[in-house]
Amino acid sequence: MWWSLGEPVMHSNPFKGMTVRALWLLALFLWPKFAWAATETVHMPITLDYSFLRSFFVNRSYTQPGEIAVPLEKDHGSTKIQLWDPQFSAEDSLLKFDNHIKINIGKSLFGIRTNLVDWEGYIEVVRKVTVDPQTSRLSFQMVDSRVYNQKREPVILATSLWSLVKTHVFPFLDQMSIDLSPTVRELKGFLPLLFPANDRVRIEQWLDTLRLGKVRVDQDAIRLDVLMDVESQPQMKEAAKPSLQETEGLAKTWQDWDAYSVYQIQSLTGESLTADERGNLLDTLLETRRGFLQALAEKTINRDLVGEQFKESRQILTPILRKHLVKRFSKSPLNYLAFFTFSDALAALQKLGPTVGVGIRRDGLVRLAKFLNIDQTEPALEYSYAVNPDLRSLLGFGPPLDDSGPAFDTQELDFPGENKAEKIPDSAWFWWIFWLPSAYASEAPPGELASILPWIPNQDSLKTYLDQIKQVIEQAATETVMKNKVEEKYQPFFRLLALATAWQESCWRQFMKAEGKVRYVVSYNQTSVGLMQVNECIWRGIYRPESLRWNIQYNVLAGIEILEQYLARYALRKMDPQNPLDFDTLARVVYAMYNGGPSEFKKFLNRHLTKTYYKSDELFWQKYILTKQGQFDKVFSSLTGY
Repeated sequence: MWWSLGEPVMHSNPFKGMTVRALWLLALFLWPKFAWAATETVHMPITLDYSFLRSFFVNRSYTQPGEIAVPLEKDHGSTKIQLWDPQFSAEDSLLKFDNHIKINIGKSLFGIRTNLVDWEGYIEVVRKVTVDPQTSRLSFQMVDSRVYNQKREPVILATSLWSLVKTHVFPFLDQMSIDLSPTVRELKGFLPLLFPANDRVRIEQWLDTLRLGKVRVDQDAIRLDVLMDVESQPQMKEAAKPSLQETEGLAKTWQDWDAYSVYQIQSLTGESLTADERGNLLDTLLETRRGFLQALAEKTINRDLVGEQFKESRQILTPILRKHLVKRFSKSPLNYLAFFTFSDALAALQKLGPTVGVGIRRDGLVRLAKFLNIDQTEPALEYSYAVNPDLRSLLGFGPPLDDSGPAFDTQELDFPGENKAEKIPDSAWFWWIFWLPSAYASEAPPGELASILPWIPNQDSLKTYLDQIKQVIEQAATETVMKNKVEEKYQPFFRLLALATAWQESCWRQFMKAEGKVRYVVSYNQTSVGLMQVNECIWRGIYRPESLRWNIQYNVLAGIEILEQYLARYALRKMDPQNPLDFDTLARVVYAMYNGGPSEFKKFLNRHLTKTYYKSDELFWQKYILTKQGQFDKVFSSLTGY
């Protein structure tokens, strides 16, 4: 042994003169770096799908009317080559580039043109795709070519025609390339936004390793990876229950994410979406919002929530966005490419887990959303509860509901003719209620209560009250089925379903009165309001919260519109047409979705199969049976205390 504890080191070595104790201290100091930091190479894909390639080259080179390229034109147009309708596809590991081609050879004498040759067909050019790692330029080198007539039969062109093709068409196609350096440069600016500000030095070191990988030609796209070496860190154990301050920060991050989700969806405004695409957009929005509320209520919210929702929604939204946005970004295709490259880069970093410290942060979301704008203006990503007409239309809800009537930003009002009391303490109001759009006020504008008073249950006139409520619900159901053209055989069923749903949700109540105050009915977790218990957070942008709270007609119309969406767009479309659900089962599955979201369609049918129902399933079933029997007097027992 060449050293002993505490003695000077006698052997010649780089640490000569250091004590062993000092060496131990040095080792302990360096241990986290050597033992904990593991270098990994992250692969961030750049995907150039073939619709993008077509849009890119049409915009750059096929600039004549009708998306036509003209590699040759002389003799006042008498001799001319035209290319149009470029199409890209894979052939083994090569790229096949197909064009319509038309060749005219003629003479022009004294302004009179004479056609000598007029040939039309197709030309295919097979190319090898390469990338220059120094310039980040994607090039296409010709490997083979083929010519076909209009019937797609192989032909051999006459020497004169083939000479023109070699002289003018091939050089024209050879000059096509794509400069990826702007995308790589923007990526370098985007990646630091995914990490805490105090991590910038470490991130800059990673960015120094950024480089392009090899190109591959797949069946649907050309792909190449941006490679970056990253160092992982030890994962900190997260507390089981975050503090109030941590939860507030996580909720704010989620709100930024939700605003970004709406912005993404809204970028499709004006596109011809299929019914399935609209359904997928709505599903994604509803499920992410329900997931947030559930985590918040159960106090299980953590920093992984937004990341998980990003991954799940990305799988659904990306194909829709790619399909439609490529048309819109024909004049700025690199914006399109940057948006999807950044999104893919974030997803790739997420796969490494929290050990690299990546996260979804507002600055990153704003930068992502920026590239959804052709002019690259930065969006505000405002988390607003105002009705968004474009979002309603895009998701298939049509114009906003009529919100004329009582609507004010209060949680309670003074009841006239009774002594005013102090504000009623309510332990059920969750500590996170301040995230919902609300404010306390005890005075309403003069005359505003007049339209509210008839809808406050009173023991002396319950029969009249219930008759009026029933009429409001049935009228809203009729308007909805007529507006949305619900099949006639389902219309009586839907009216029963609406009455039973309203009974289950609120016992036909919009308002409550206690201690000289009037409040709108609110759910135990303070998220759903009114007679139809419409969730303000889940349906943000679709309905106006103030009207949901204080306008009973608006609340009922909104709830029944949602109910009809679940019936027509989900239950009737998803059930097996060879084995359709009977009306009773249909009612139960639609209510399950109304109560728990689109995913409840399959979940309830599984519960129904095994007869293992939720309490809410059983309670609704009781109300539905009573509704079918017309026993509306049973609602009386739910209105005690008035």
